[in-house]
Amino acid sequence: MKKIKLIYIVPFLLMTFTALAQTNNLTGSPYSLYGLGVFNEANLGKTNALGKSGVALGSDYMINNLNPASLASIHNKSFMFDIGFNTEFDSYENRYSDDSKVRFNFSNFAIAFPVSRKAAMSIVLTPFSNVGYELVGIESDIEGNQGTFTSYVSGSGGLNSIKVNYGYNLSDKLNVGAGLEYIFGNIEEKETVAVESNYLLTTRDTYYKNFRATAGLQYNPTESTGFGAVVKFPTLLNASQDLEVTKVVDLTEVAVDSEEDIDIDSFKLPFEFTVGFRQTFAKKFTFNIDYRKSLWGNTDQTDNIGTFKDQDFIGAGLEYLNNNKGYKYWQRMRYRIGFNYDNGYLDIRDESINNMGFTIGLGLPMSNKNNSFINLAYSYGQRGVVSSTLIQENYHFLSLNLSLENIWFVKSKYN
Repeated sequence: MKKIKLIYIVPFLLMTFTALAQTNNLTGSPYSLYGLGVFNEANLGKTNALGKSGVALGSDYMINNLNPASLASIHNKSFMFDIGFNTEFDSYENRYSDDSKVRFNFSNFAIAFPVSRKAAMSIVLTPFSNVGYELVGIESDIEGNQGTFTSYVSGSGGLNSIKVNYGYNLSDKLNVGAGLEYIFGNIEEKETVAVESNYLLTTRDTYYKNFRATAGLQYNPTESTGFGAVVKFPTLLNASQDLEVTKVVDLTEVAVDSEEDIDIDSFKLPFEFTVGFRQTFAKKFTFNIDYRKSLWGNTDQTDNIGTFKDQDFIGAGLEYLNNNKGYKYWQRMRYRIGFNYDNGYLDIRDESINNMGFTIGLGLPMSNKNNSFINLAYSYGQRGVVSSTLIQENYHFLSLNLSLENIWFVKSKYN
């Protein structure tokens, strides 16, 4: 068995980490205007096709990033790797107009490997939240004057996450785990105010960073039945801001203000807990369901646009596998379907930003000798409603994950 050569792994991780940190406009959702943007629900492997659920599922044939305890089920001679990409098509409508956008993004990079006969760990890089919005041609009256001015506002960027998870097999039926996540990134907002041929340009770069801890467990009373639970502890994302203001008068640009590292209020991430259940029927069907509660109401933070409230999420999925050791390729394919719903974490003028999605997907085996898969998932969902305040967003989300096993843990053979 070959040892993992960290000298090769670390540079690749750093290149991927840098590329992920510099990616902008990973979403076109108008709802990325609020809070830290649209939180990333895309995950690794098969869970994208299972209604974004799976805290009770193991990591025996692909990395499950939803629960660190799942890592304890990784085979003790396996090295697992997952890299993901996604495409998102968004269309929006309100009472007055409609629009659409397409995005193609890198979604994750992850590795997982055993550290002892009973323990394993993973390193996972993913987006944490995404921002990409535009508010064009907002006309307002000038106070004390009969004239008007026009505003153009855009936002881009988002936060990223690098997470280290550890899972331990406490007994034949019980796995426990813990994770430490470093969240970092910046959100840039540009505002242009136009009065006739004169302009005022304001750029705000807001930077966030801090750690967040996670704990999880999985209890499997039988081979076909399992329970899972995960808690994410509250944390403060420390924030600072760079500000730059310029004006353009008669085609001449003049600097008005420029400041760096301005202290602003930290952003509070809430206490969050998830419980999940899985059940296998007839050795072919595996059903799982998750419920998650995020206590945003307890953060006591305010937003100029909306009011924070507790968020409820429910997701469920079903996977069909005919025969894992079948001779025919279609027998080893995995077929998946799922559903998820959440009621949002912000109320805007007493209206909630609900989100509902349906998912389908396939797990295409790449070999009959190991657990390497091409995982495809498609999601269709709706966020918000058509009203005087909110916009209805319809999104189509296609994800591709290469989930590979036994890359470095293969014995060389010589004739």
